[in-house]
Amino acid sequence: MSLTKRVAYNTFFQIFGRVITTVISLVIVAYLTRYLGVTGYGIYTTVFTYVSFWAIIADFGFFWILVREIAKNKDNAENIFCNVFTFKLFFSLLVFIICALVGFLIPQYSWSVKIGISIISVGWFWMSLNSTYVATFQSQLEMYKAVITDIVGRVVLLLGVLYAIGHNYSLEIIFVAYIIGNFVNFVLSFIIGQREFKFKPRFDIKLWKVIFHESLPLFLLSIIGMIHFKIDTIILSLYKGMTDVGIYGVPYKVLEIIILIPSIFMGNVFPIMTKYYHEKDARLNSAIQRSFNFLAIMGVPIVIGLGVLSWQIVNLVAGKEFLYASTVSAWGINFAAPQILIILSASIGITFFLSVFPTLFTIIGKQDKQVWPMIVITATNVIANIIFIPRYSYVGAAVVNFCTQTMMLIWWAVLSRKYLDYKLNLGIIPKVFFAGAVMGTAIYFIKNSNIFMVIAIGAAIYGAIIFALKAVTKEDLKTIIPSRGIKNAS
Repeated sequence: MSLTKRVAYNTFFQIFGRVITTVISLVIVAYLTRYLGVTGYGIYTTVFTYVSFWAIIADFGFFWILVREIAKNKDNAENIFCNVFTFKLFFSLLVFIICALVGFLIPQYSWSVKIGISIISVGWFWMSLNSTYVATFQSQLEMYKAVITDIVGRVVLLLGVLYAIGHNYSLEIIFVAYIIGNFVNFVLSFIIGQREFKFKPRFDIKLWKVIFHESLPLFLLSIIGMIHFKIDTIILSLYKGMTDVGIYGVPYKVLEIIILIPSIFMGNVFPIMTKYYHEKDARLNSAIQRSFNFLAIMGVPIVIGLGVLSWQIVNLVAGKEFLYASTVSAWGINFAAPQILIILSASIGITFFLSVFPTLFTIIGKQDKQVWPMIVITATNVIANIIFIPRYSYVGAAVVNFCTQTMMLIWWAVLSRKYLDYKLNLGIIPKVFFAGAVMGTAIYFIKNSNIFMVIAIGAAIYGAIIFALKAVTKEDLKTIIPSRGIKNAS
């Protein structure tokens, strides 16, 4: 089976798994928002946002370096894995202990937030270890294994949350459900992963230094990126409080779920592009072009759909309380979650187009070249949020998010051409925007019907126009649709 079809299998399973886990996540959010209310959900969002900063430190960029090194060094893969896992075990434990201790020192946070941080730190420790196994599955193009463990872990989490809500337990007990779900996920990954790499603690300090050195630029980019994407919520929690965080948290949760799509896809083509680049294969340019086209085709209708159906989506995800809860009024508009989702949908679109370029830097070993631009962009983001959030709250945060994402897209596109000779044809852009505009117009007139029916009709209209415009051809589908069973994919 061709590498392209293996990528297709891998992508299919990840998308299938993501659909399932997204539905589970949305069900959890739907129950939590209705159970906790706007302020309670603000506490929930603040806890997870804070701990996510420390989770990036715990990962330290090991994930993509591990994927790359296993793809390059098949004969030494088990030794590399065991050393990375051993180092990460001790490193993550230290990071999350510090995370919990520092949380208790922040005076603006209530006791509920501080206890929640301590509990979620334990849950994220298991998630951090699990990501090491996910990297091995990714490098082998066998992400169906990670999908299975993730779904089981999420189901356990869902049952735990429903049990806690059904018995009217506190938010702290709900947080404990995350520990249980993430632990189950890790244990299953460990059991399955043992068939590929049998883990034994290894302390090759020389290799640790190499991995650390290679991971450092990615770590810096990740931590800077996390500040870039999450600092608005942190500043909101410090300047405005839990109600504003709760209002912002629902549309931002939708954003977080959707931007996983380009991440999943680029994760699947990463090993293939790496192989093409190091073997000086001429198909690299084609792989870059196809990746860009796919992300454009997927991203545009999602952005337009979110804009048109923002009220329906917020009502589905969080309930009626979030449709009207507002602390910001401007230009005769009370800005609530639906209006913020419209603004953030534009950021989602930028993220789809942006996703190709950071992957290219890692493939060619130039990830360090992103550090300085990312520092500048993130500093701009932080300063802008500090200026606008005190006055405009979550509206200012959403607008700043879009502006800095646009800044990053332009900078990354220009910078990537400096270090890699490739040509990107933008002919797909007018086709997808035309198809998206027709789809958006059609669903606008039926938006108050059943939302799932509206989405299905919109997808059908968009797909038909895309094929009519030959943005996707039958030949394209033949190269990626598998014709044999998964057994032959490895």
